[in-house]
Amino acid sequence: MVSLASELVRDARLSRQLTMTALAALAGVPASTVSRIESGKTDPTMGMLSRLMGAAGFAFESLVADLGDDQPFADALDRLEGANDDDREAQFQLLPDVAGVAPVASRRGLRRVAAPADLSTALAALAGQGQHPVVSGMEAFAGAIDPQLSFVPIVYVDDPAAVEGFAEADEGAYQVMLLLPATDNVRARLRVDTVVPMMVREWGLLDAMASPGRQGDIARDQFQSIRASAP
Repeated sequence: MVSLASELVRDARLSRQLTMTALAALAGVPASTVSRIESGKTDPTMGMLSRLMGAAGFAFESLVADLGDDQPFADALDRLEGANDDDREAQFQLLPDVAGVAPVASRRGLRRVAAPADLSTALAALAGQGQHPVVSGMEAFAGAIDPQLSFVPIVYVDDPAAVEGFAEADEGAYQVMLLLPATDNVRARLRVDTVVPMMVREWGLLDAMASPGRQGDIARDQFQSIRASAP
């Protein structure tokens, strides 16, 4: 009989559009474990249930809620960096699934503002406010500020709520800039080869795929071609 725990795992997995194999890989357990739990053949321990829900990007407490942080990205890049040559490709292919469990729109502290006509000027303004901006998304993946790369710039700052001089963007606005609070994970993943502070390439790609709307769809659709062009 399918239990509540089984339904929680299945619903969390499906809401993130993960296969059983992908969820198992993210949680570091055999795919058969996920299959047996979802089918009701095995009742998970609280530890296993918390592990699976966390791998899908949910906090398991008295209620299920989005984690709202970037830890899945940091964990994924740790696995990627620690992988041997045989496993690195498999870890890279998991990145779209990782992006799905930490959507940008669910991150704590997110602020949506109107997209600037010139991102470079906006970054200078943010730096002038002592916000220490860090660029992510496709700009970070490419290592360049180019208006053709993204219509949803993603910028980490010290405190999005304290940023001044930028108009708020409506939820359905087409052209926005997403301001996110810079966490310790973010500060530990800065590129050192760019004039403008940027995230490492893989983090930028994750943020692009985790972006809301068409931005994320395009990044996911181009994932394979992006992989082919990666150094």
